[in-house]
Amino acid sequence: MREGLLVLHILGAAGWIGGGLFGWFSQVQLARNASSSGRALHTLAERADRFFGPVVGLTLLTGIALVWTQDAWGWSDTFVLMGIGAIVFSALFQPLVSSKDQERLLAAVERGQAGAEIKASNRTAAIEMAVLLVVLWAMVAKLGA
Repeated sequence: MREGLLVLHILGAAGWIGGGLFGWFSQVQLARNASSSGRALHTLAERADRFFGPVVGLTLLTGIALVWTQDAWGWSDTFVLMGIGAIVFSALFQPLVSSKDQERLLAAVERGQAGAEIKASNRTAAIEMAVLLVVLWAMVAKLGA
């Protein structure tokens, strides 16, 4: 059971990080070529929740199951707390910062002037990716276990 949960947990995290990196790259490229790809940028934004909701949920649920079923790991382990922190951070950062940046970017692309909004979107994505990569490192290192 441990191996199955761990594979699903890693799959969820890989989808979350990989999807985030792909979305970051794609969004910037589409925004820079807005005249030919504005609709694609909207579609990418609209479909993000359908992708990220399940992969983040999978990561969260399998992480909880792993801590509950494994005596070696506990709720007070640093890497577990960092994982919980990443979920909380994402749950707050997405609606309060990322979605606002995305709305401004989409509006700017429609106007044909997205330079500043692309930079803001890049900063937001870089912050999110930095948090996820630090947590990934903590998970792999089993920090505090």
